[in-house]
Amino acid sequence: MFELFGILALIAVGAVVFGVIAVVGGLLKLVLKIALIPMVLLVKGIGLLIGALVVLVVVGPLVFGIGLVVLIPLLILGAMVWAGVALVT
Repeated sequence: MFELFGILALIAVGAVVFGVIAVVGGLLKLVLKIALIPMVLLVKGIGLLIGALVVLVVVGPLVFGIGLVVLIPLLILGAMVWAGVALVT
């Protein structure tokens, strides 16, 4: 009979120890997650900044080149209209 009580006592103590470890682990996980929020935001911000710079470096010259390709015919057209207006008046 005492052996049964001893086994039940060991199981109860083991359950309590396991519960305490689980609660401490959960609290530690929560504390670390809250403590690391600024670091995560910093890493995401740096990633966003690098991404924006890459987009500017890649897309900037492309848009500039397209602008030049579109601008030259518009300049020629404007010069022709100006010459026509100057000829008529």
